[in-house]
Amino acid sequence: MIAPTHIITGQTAYLVASVVSGHNPVLAEGMLAAACGLLPDLDKRQGIIGRLFPMISEPLDYYIGHRTLTHSLLFLGSFVLVLWYLLPFGVWLAVISGTTSHVFVDMMTPSGVELFWPSKVRAVLPGNARYRFDPMGWPELGFAVVIGLIGLPLVQLAQAEQGTGGLIKSALGDIASARRDYDAQKGSNAWTLRIEGRDNRTFEDIAGEYPVIGPWGESGFVVRSRDGMRSLCDAGSCDWYADHAVLVKGAEEITTTRMLTAHKVSRATLQKSLEGLQGHGDVYLLGTLTAAKVREQMPAVTVAGDTVSLHYADPESLQRWKPEMLRDVELSVQVRHAPGIVVPEIDMKGEERLRLPDGLGRWLE
Repeated sequence: MIAPTHIITGQTAYLVASVVSGHNPVLAEGMLAAACGLLPDLDKRQGIIGRLFPMISEPLDYYIGHRTLTHSLLFLGSFVLVLWYLLPFGVWLAVISGTTSHVFVDMMTPSGVELFWPSKVRAVLPGNARYRFDPMGWPELGFAVVIGLIGLPLVQLAQAEQGTGGLIKSALGDIASARRDYDAQKGSNAWTLRIEGRDNRTFEDIAGEYPVIGPWGESGFVVRSRDGMRSLCDAGSCDWYADHAVLVKGAEEITTTRMLTAHKVSRATLQKSLEGLQGHGDVYLLGTLTAAKVREQMPAVTVAGDTVSLHYADPESLQRWKPEMLRDVELSVQVRHAPGIVVPEIDMKGEERLRLPDGLGRWLE
């Protein structure tokens, strides 16, 4: 095969490897893979690589021969193992996929390669000689064009970083699988759900993409819609029913958690303490507190008597509460932000406590 065919095939092989491994392709790595598509021709004095390194190519070509050692499983296996310990994963993937693609493409020519060198047996692909093609002919040009076109959709598939298993799960759209993937990787990125389904109360279609706020129940999610937060699962107990759900990874994101506890604090003081966090990222509240006459706002706010449970509630939800005084506050405050941002501690200096006469302070808390 000629150099352009090896270059195109090396780059496409790198994209295939990226899709399979869930690696996000990088332009520099793709260019390296294309260059490594020429590497096995180091044993050919007149080749592009051979002319760049004549001190290596000339003895290889003269004493061992073309399409022998550098086209063999012995060479590829040694290359894979040695570079695995020396190179970052993305660079290793580019070098190995580009180099390996060269060998398989050369197997598609009439003479094949000595894949099992030092054995002289030549390996070819396919076995029927009528379907192999000579270098520099129209069949090779057509092959190069097809391989190049295949690479275009592979870029988007690889950028999804789902890997082969993730792509299969996406095709199936199983919400339980999406939840397992989310649980395994949450806290590292922002996530969205691509959903097909309906509202359990109105039966309206809810197809679309929604940001994931957090988990819900055994295998569901809390997502953000235009009308607020909604619970999503594959049962009638949630706000929305999902026929098909695909988890999509977004930008890198870090979750910083701050603990907030108070025996008694005013709603205004609590809101003010959270304002110092809101400028650093998205803030969510998880935990319990005691307050009278709080209106339930499912799925973020649930009420049982005077006990209020918060499940990824946003600070704005506090503004809709009637009581001014909150008691027994035990909250985890999550701040989701971009890498590099430093989240301050919660400032509760304005906390309001019950003031007792000095004579009673010894007897009552």
